[in-house]
Amino acid sequence: MPTSSQANLLAGFAVTRCSRRRQQEYFVSALCRGKIMILKEKDAFFGAGERGFYGHKQEQDVAFHLRREFGTSEQVRIIHDLLIEHDGERAQIDHLVIHPYGFIIIESKSIVGEVQVNAEGEWSRSYKGNWTGIPSPIRQAELQQDLLKELLRDNVEHLLGKLLGIQTQVGHREWRALCAISSTAILHRKQMPKDVADKVVKTEFVAKKVKELVGSLRGGLFKGRARFSAHELENLGVFLLEHMASLQTGSNPVDQPSAVQEPDMQAAPLSEPVPAISEPSSNTSAPASSLLTCKLCGKIDHLTDMYGKYGYYVKCGSCSTNTSMKQPCPACGWKSVKVAKDGASYTATCQKCAHQYLVYRQEAGRA
Repeated sequence: MPTSSQANLLAGFAVTRCSRRRQQEYFVSALCRGKIMILKEKDAFFGAGERGFYGHKQEQDVAFHLRREFGTSEQVRIIHDLLIEHDGERAQIDHLVIHPYGFIIIESKSIVGEVQVNAEGEWSRSYKGNWTGIPSPIRQAELQQDLLKELLRDNVEHLLGKLLGIQTQVGHREWRALCAISSTAILHRKQMPKDVADKVVKTEFVAKKVKELVGSLRGGLFKGRARFSAHELENLGVFLLEHMASLQTGSNPVDQPSAVQEPDMQAAPLSEPVPAISEPSSNTSAPASSLLTCKLCGKIDHLTDMYGKYGYYVKCGSCSTNTSMKQPCPACGWKSVKVAKDGASYTATCQKCAHQYLVYRQEAGRA
């Protein structure tokens, strides 16, 4: 029989995620069996274009291998496409593995051609004989890891128990980041730094690598490995799913300002094959207020442009809320955009369709 917290979680999903009927049906089936291993399945693909299609297919392949290995494990929980937000930052994790000793974050990348990583950890890939630099997916996973760790740390009293009267923590648990690369890619492992090579794995070996990192699920305490209890594993899974549902429905807005979204690590799409990119639109005549308003009070005036650790944003002079300038592309709805400043104007470029649009223009005298 499902526990009370699992039943409450299902009820919450029935209200907040009613459009995801397939996911609900899976939860019903899992809860009736009294166990949930894959806490959230991979989202369906509703995008357009070959880049998005092959990127999604790569993530589906990784999800398949993880399910085949851990789908019946009672000590491993898996969440695909996990959306998190904390202290003004937002990120989406392709695959999160929660096990008795910690967490493994997996970033999936669809890449055709050769992949090299230099001594500084900088990535490059070739396609049809042309080499280009690309953002490090390992670094991207590490940034997601840091954000997840902060989110859990600030809610730890609701998730973990106490040991000898002292609240246990998540920071000292085992945290690992991996990158799952397309099976068709050619990896130059011998030239990679060892710490990078150890974190890069081809799709068909991702489950094996995760199993190696998790290690034996017996006797962890006697081997000096802090271990989550079954109840704590359940708490972690329920908390993350409810947290994500609140972000998607807006039912529980965070108190902290969402100043920026996930760092722009998708500046160079890696999907296979690579189609020709259309010429950027030159239409930047839209007023700044049409795309950028305060996310809390909705006002379009009294905004001041700012720059932080993860990019450009505006600060509202009325309610002091921060709002990211990384607004979704008005042409295709894609959320991965790159913002550039030119004087008082801020222009975004969509990383999917290459559409350019004016996001914000600073009023004279407010800089």
